[in-house]
Amino acid sequence: MITQQTFGHMANGQEVMQFSLTNAQGMSIDILSLGGIIRRWLVADKSGTPVDIVLGFDTLEDYLADQAYLGTVVGRYANRIKHGKFSLQDTDYQVDVNQGGNSLHGGSDGFHHRVWTATILNQGDETSLALELISEDGDQGFPGRLTAKVIYTLDAHNTLKIEYFASSDATTLFNPTQHSYFNLAGHQSGSIASHKVQILASHFTPTDANAIPNGELAQVADTPFDLRTLTPLTKGLAATAHHQINYGNGYDHNWCLDGFTANLQQPFFAAMAQDTQSGRTLIVNTTMPGIQLYTANYLGALPIGKDGVAYQGNGALCLETQFYPDSPNQAHFPSAVLEKDKPFYSVTEYQVIL
Repeated sequence: MITQQTFGHMANGQEVMQFSLTNAQGMSIDILSLGGIIRRWLVADKSGTPVDIVLGFDTLEDYLADQAYLGTVVGRYANRIKHGKFSLQDTDYQVDVNQGGNSLHGGSDGFHHRVWTATILNQGDETSLALELISEDGDQGFPGRLTAKVIYTLDAHNTLKIEYFASSDATTLFNPTQHSYFNLAGHQSGSIASHKVQILASHFTPTDANAIPNGELAQVADTPFDLRTLTPLTKGLAATAHHQINYGNGYDHNWCLDGFTANLQQPFFAAMAQDTQSGRTLIVNTTMPGIQLYTANYLGALPIGKDGVAYQGNGALCLETQFYPDSPNQAHFPSAVLEKDKPFYSVTEYQVIL
């Protein structure tokens, strides 16, 4: 079942809708037409009481003021592009620079601040919602008129499938992701010290102090980045002597997923997070080559979160499926180039096991 209601209005009067997807198990996910935001994700605890496992806000104004991309679809290019510069087909481009001299998550007016056109596709056992957006040629400096679509489908197995589609009338870059902040103990629970994480990757991409990859594909073995088995997050967060952990004040890095091959249509098991107190587990399957683990290292108390909660650093984790950061400037990274008139497709699944 999908229900809908008005969430607010943009300054120009444009209506922002909230859609609530509910499955037969009673799981419910609220999605906004603004930025494709996953605003609330309710799962039942062992006593049947709903627990909200994603961070978010109660008002549209707070989402517009947010600098942390809570729950948003980001694009055109998730993560960072060094100095906002890249070349395509012998043409140099400069895109919006919005963090530390680099371009982050598509620029200051990226997909996260756009109101998408929403269509309910299925009210049945697999509730499905489509969100569509046109990004004009030159938007934030990116070439090509890009048509993007995201389909959210919630099934009876407590899996949220997120499918990304796109095409462009000129060769461009496209690297979308979903930027939900998960706290599997509940959004109001504070520190994620009770969480463990597994990422099936034998390499990661080390960065400079501004979170730009240095080009190396480094082995995770014997480092705090070896998460190939379910590992307490505290083990890595406490490894402050490691310069990469020190750079990011925690985890804010891309892992190179071992299961990736080009042109996948079906997702593979990439990562898992688990709250040891509740036993609640999040499974991540994807067709993308990388995943960014971010432990909300710089998350602040403002804007105030849902239910009056002041969020804190290390109060959530993000598992962002993606192409590697700065891949347009790293020829040996998997390519995020979307060729003219060629279709783009990727899929990521988040399954919650109670």
